[in-house]
Amino acid sequence: MGIRTVLQKKFQNLFVAIVLSEAECILRCKVLKNGAIAKTFTKTFPLSSPLETLDGAVENYLMNLQDEYQFVYIAFLLNSLGQGAIEGSGNSSFTKHNVDIQNVHNVTLYNQWSTYASYIEIKWAKNLFANVGLDFIYSPFIILSDFIVSQKLKNKPTCYLLNCQDFFVLAIFEEKKLHFGAFFKTQSDTSFTRSDDINDWENEHEEEGVLDSEEMPTMPVEEDEHEEHDEGIEELSELGELSELEDIDDLRSTDSFSDIDEKTIGSFRGLEGIKEEDISLELYGRDLLVYKYLKTALEEYYHNPLYTSEFIDEIIIFDGYEISSDLIHQLEDELMMDVEVHKVDVSDRMCDIAIKEVFK
Repeated sequence: MGIRTVLQKKFQNLFVAIVLSEAECILRCKVLKNGAIAKTFTKTFPLSSPLETLDGAVENYLMNLQDEYQFVYIAFLLNSLGQGAIEGSGNSSFTKHNVDIQNVHNVTLYNQWSTYASYIEIKWAKNLFANVGLDFIYSPFIILSDFIVSQKLKNKPTCYLLNCQDFFVLAIFEEKKLHFGAFFKTQSDTSFTRSDDINDWENEHEEEGVLDSEEMPTMPVEEDEHEEHDEGIEELSELGELSELEDIDDLRSTDSFSDIDEKTIGSFRGLEGIKEEDISLELYGRDLLVYKYLKTALEEYYHNPLYTSEFIDEIIIFDGYEISSDLIHQLEDELMMDVEVHKVDVSDRMCDIAIKEVFK
């Protein structure tokens, strides 16, 4: 850890994790000072229209946070199609799985498996946050992997699922080795419409300034070619140079912008006035879709000669949204699987990963 990083730890460092869905945008914020969490707060913005540009309220809130704190890191959870995870790494592994390695950014984890996302999706995220900037773009497979390794690892192939509001990712792991991975949307993709004329994404070339971190890897945004690399932060895929240590005596008081209480939103996932029976119906329909995708993925794993499959009798769900008891019973009865559910906070875990990335 460099001198600059050690000095930086003495001041307030704000980490913002952003999880976006059709209905809402959730910001989980953690303030780190002297190596300890000084404050945690959450802000939720309801969304009501297709998201082609960042909501003005979200953008203004982030800009005010950047004015308030000396050091701000913004992390975004990539929630769109065009990403996945495969066993192995390098050209041969990607060719084997019919993925064009020239069109994706990929990160190798534990020298055993890779997660990837297309440059089009990465460029979309960067354009969405163009006015505020992004420091980290996280693949949900990386978040899932972090949840898995924080548990007791299984020495047999086990199915894991990270459940979020608009999507879920499925992965079959044996200890830290991935055998199979898949990403599924559970909402329409209309709110994440890509515009073909934004920076000519189809001609996007490989991002530069990317380094891999084996323990806590990310899918980073490219660094400005005129900015310096921070020598105190090694093996990170980090974008953006740290703010200069200027006006450090002008520290903000705790009675600040981030302390403003957010208004109570009497709604379900950002939709006001929705009836209880409509909520149940929506969740039931979503559970049917999750079951369909999960069953299809397992059939692919069992029958595709690409995978050396073994019978899966256990599924561990890290639930960041809602999983009904009906779906659990269906998995147990129809797929003959033992089901274990852990309620998790995805945005909170993203903050923790980002903190480890910067100050490891």
